[in-house]
Amino acid sequence: MGGGHHHTGGLGAVEAVAAGDSPVHRLDPRAKLVGLIGLVLVAVTLPEGAWAAFGALAAILVGLAAASRLNPWYVLGRMTIEIPFLLAAAVLPFTAEDGLVLGASVALKVSISVLAMVILSSTTPFPCLLKGFEMLKAPRLILTIVAFMWRYLHVLAGEVARMQTARAARGYSAGWLWQAASTGPLIATLFVRSLERGERVHLAMRSRLYDGSMPRTATGHFELGTADVLFLTSLAILLVLIVVVLA
Repeated sequence: MGGGHHHTGGLGAVEAVAAGDSPVHRLDPRAKLVGLIGLVLVAVTLPEGAWAAFGALAAILVGLAAASRLNPWYVLGRMTIEIPFLLAAAVLPFTAEDGLVLGASVALKVSISVLAMVILSSTTPFPCLLKGFEMLKAPRLILTIVAFMWRYLHVLAGEVARMQTARAARGYSAGWLWQAASTGPLIATLFVRSLERGERVHLAMRSRLYDGSMPRTATGHFELGTADVLFLTSLAILLVLIVVVLA
């Protein structure tokens, strides 16, 4: 896997990596959604102890990550989200008969699923991902809520950064325990500002006749091509072979 990406982390880093260029980046979002979600469904339905099948799925994902030119350290950093689930799986050997096999199988299923979603989100810009779901007929209301949540995470992060800079410019330092009490007013101020900003954005969107769909200017035009068909066909054949031969 190539090391072409060096980012500091955070939402901006995720978007920067997703905006890269590779054969996987250039695939239609619908092809990646159907293919990778299908792979996850196969992974979670495999029987416990199907080590060869788990290994084959992991190999497919490693190959996709390499084709995506993702930095291995970036991928591993994104996969730390699975740590609580792995800790839960580590308890299974002590709570059930054949718990070691069960725990290892659960850990592999979690890791494969998380890696698949990391590859998906790291090769598809978020607006394109939402547009892909929309074209696959996912509920528009849910997509709208997710879109606003993602956008406002950036807005709130920027607002918090400006407020912290303003406090630091006034000589504030949270080096003492009693100074931590100012965190409450900070959160309250952030809430009020977010509410006011949300009302302004709502009025601006209504004035621009927003209809709840992603604008084409933000996502571009999607059309399934030869590469997308080959990707889905090859992945489907591999998944069928894994289930029939290795599971």
